[in-house]
Amino acid sequence: MILARMITPTQTGIFSLAVGLVAITQMFRDFGVGEYLIQEKHLDEGSLKAAFSIALTLGWSLGLLLVFLAAPAALFYREPVVADVVRILSINFFLVPFGYVAHAMLTREMRFDILLVVQTVSAVVGAITSIFLVWSGFGAIGLAWALVAGVVVNIVALTFIRPSQMLYRPSLDGWSRIGRFGAFKTSSFLLEQVMRRAPDFFISRTLGFTASGLYSRANGLVETFTDFLVSSVYRVALPTFAKLRHEGQPLGHAYIYANRLFACLPLSFFSFTALFSDPIIHVMFGNQWSDAIIAMRWLAISAIIITPAMLATPLLTANGSIGSLVKVQLIANPLQILLIAVASFHSIEAVAASAVLTSTVRLVLIHRTLYRLTHVSAGEMFIALTPGLSVAAIALIAPTLFLWWANVEKLPALLVCVGGSLLYTVGWLASLYALRHPYRSEIGKLVARLRAPKNLIP
Repeated sequence: MILARMITPTQTGIFSLAVGLVAITQMFRDFGVGEYLIQEKHLDEGSLKAAFSIALTLGWSLGLLLVFLAAPAALFYREPVVADVVRILSINFFLVPFGYVAHAMLTREMRFDILLVVQTVSAVVGAITSIFLVWSGFGAIGLAWALVAGVVVNIVALTFIRPSQMLYRPSLDGWSRIGRFGAFKTSSFLLEQVMRRAPDFFISRTLGFTASGLYSRANGLVETFTDFLVSSVYRVALPTFAKLRHEGQPLGHAYIYANRLFACLPLSFFSFTALFSDPIIHVMFGNQWSDAIIAMRWLAISAIIITPAMLATPLLTANGSIGSLVKVQLIANPLQILLIAVASFHSIEAVAASAVLTSTVRLVLIHRTLYRLTHVSAGEMFIALTPGLSVAAIALIAPTLFLWWANVEKLPALLVCVGGSLLYTVGWLASLYALRHPYRSEIGKLVARLRAPKNLIP
């Protein structure tokens, strides 16, 4: 929100493009090593050494590759700053391997309390660095250095928390086991990242960096919430689904229950975002981003459509069915990239609208895959989603009427955004209790835990 008022859409577009290029390479760097350590039933020292060796080899090799490819990328997009940003971001490839194993082991042990502290400190340092450097006039280059600063803090923190798991003597033992798992996982990540970054690539080339920056801002809130929520749930869902599979329990019922709990949040957030995209843009980012409003609305609708499939990836990964996930992406992702390429010759609104169609196709393909593997029918999924849909729909009634009245009276964007948010929050909580949504009992448990007397004597 602060940076949006300090940096231009053009600078944002340049940075988004460079991050997109680096993100594609990053998929090869990770190679699914962390997820292998999380889902593997029996780990030994050899596996940890092999994991570190693979992370180090791929990280340094791909870091050097980025350094050499930075200039051609800048030449292709006719923007010299792209090369500088890519070279700066390549530094992370040389640093990340030294904290990779420690981070994966903390996730495997579900030590999210420690990860919360580490990642919060890293994020705060990165945010402060980015604001200071952009304020000092560094633009997109300042944003790149801020990402490097965050990674340095992350590794330093892990060094103090898990020094025994920071460095291992490289070993070739166990490479084949990790390699088989990583090949499928990397293919899946690569297809996903190419699809997610395709708008940056095509829009930057056809409509220019200003349009790319506007699209990035339109997609920023939607993507941030998705990454924040889905990645958080993913970290818990993957080891949970894997544990159920090891115990021989059916994953279909667990998947239905997980969606019954989970879907309410994205359905609620994205429906409110689609309705209030105009005041949200003006309040959070400023008037210079007004042209991103319609695109944000289309992208929020696309996210609503794909919500029932958001937990499919951890389920398929835990089930050992990564190949099935890759098959879905081999169909859906090329279609989405083709539509983005065509739409990018028209407008960012057309690119965003194309996501609605591809999300529908992706949902159908994922459901067919899940039905074949877990026998979860469309009817069962709809029943699981009904509580969340009902809560979101009822909670929107008052904000919708308020928005209509606010537009008639031409109220300030800040007042519209705050008033709509308050009405939606009250309606959402009331709907949870009136409809007896599963969150109602979870909130009750949380309140009871907070009120419980603390035993200060160990």
